Amino acid sequence: MAEPVLRRGSSGTAVRQLQEALKEAGHDPGPIDGEFGPATEAAVRAFQQEKGIAVDGVVGAITWLNIDEDAVFSRPVVRRGSTGLAVRRVQKRLTLAGYDTCGVDGIFDARTEAGVKALQRDSGLAQDGVVGPQTWNAIDALGD
Repeated sequence: MAEPVLRRGSSGTAVRQLQEALKEAGHDPGPIDGEFGPATEAAVRAFQQEKGIAVDGVVGAITWLNIDEDAVFSRPVVRRGSTGLAVRRVQKRLTLAGYDTCGVDGIFDARTEAGVKALQRDSGLAQDGVVGPQTWNAIDALGD
């Protein structure tokens, strides 16, 4: 499953995650309401300008990659049922490293859990499917 292309008029969970990421990155998207309006578009354009990528106000693959990799993220414990930016980061890193999570949607489901367990197995960690401090270290090392 590919990441959704978001633009003015888009709405839903992916827009809410985008707005949270933009806010974390220091760009005010307006209310975190899941509605891609003028303030969110302006924040996307400012983020794109800052990252030196095409400034079009549309969130496609390149903008998502920059959001997922460059925004400042906390490392909360995430497990099946978790949602949000931290889960997107887990999914993105696992997918880029060849672990199948069936996409990057910010929803920690059974497929994401299977990818986490595979990484844990390959890293010599307990295979509990929960992303805690040791598993975060392994996930963050995937990008090195």
